[in-house]
Amino acid sequence: EEMIASKEEALTQGQAQAHETTNQADPTSSAESVMGPPPIDEDTIMTQSLGTHSRWQKGLDSLPWLKSIEGLRAASTSHQVETIANLKQQFAEKDAEHQRKLVVHQAETQRRLDEQQRMLQLHIAQLGNNSLNIQLPPSSNSSPPPSLSQ
Repeated sequence: EEMIASKEEALTQGQAQAHETTNQADPTSSAESVMGPPPIDEDTIMTQSLGTHSRWQKGLDSLPWLKSIEGLRAASTSHQVETIANLKQQFAEKDAEHQRKLVVHQAETQRRLDEQQRMLQLHIAQLGNNSLNIQLPPSSNSSPPPSLSQ
C-alpha cells in the first residue's frame, strides 16, 4: 500500500511540476487559467457553426429560400380558403335543396292523409246512409252470434 501511495504522490508531484514549467514557459496560459478563454466574436461563432462556405460567410441573406416557401404557403393558404368557401357554398346549396325536398314531401304526405281522411268519411257516410245496423252481442257468452239486418 505504501508503494501505491508513493506512486500516486510521485505522479501528482510530477504533474504539478509539469504544469508549473508550462505556466512559466507560456505566460498567456497562466493568464488564461485565471481569466478564462479570450472572448469570441459573432463572426467566429457563425463561421464555426455554419462553416466557411455558408451563405452567411459570403455576406448573403441567411436563408432566402424561406421567402419562396412563405410565398407558397400564402398561395396554399389562399387556395385552402377558396376551397373551404366553395365547400361551404356547396353544403348550403345541398341543404337548401334538401329543405325544399322536405317541404315537398311533407306537403305530399299531408295531401295523402287528407285524401285518406276524406275517403274514410265518405265510407262512413255511405254506411250510415245504407242504414246498416250492426248489433253487438250481449256481454254473456251464451248468446247467439250477432245478426245483421238491413
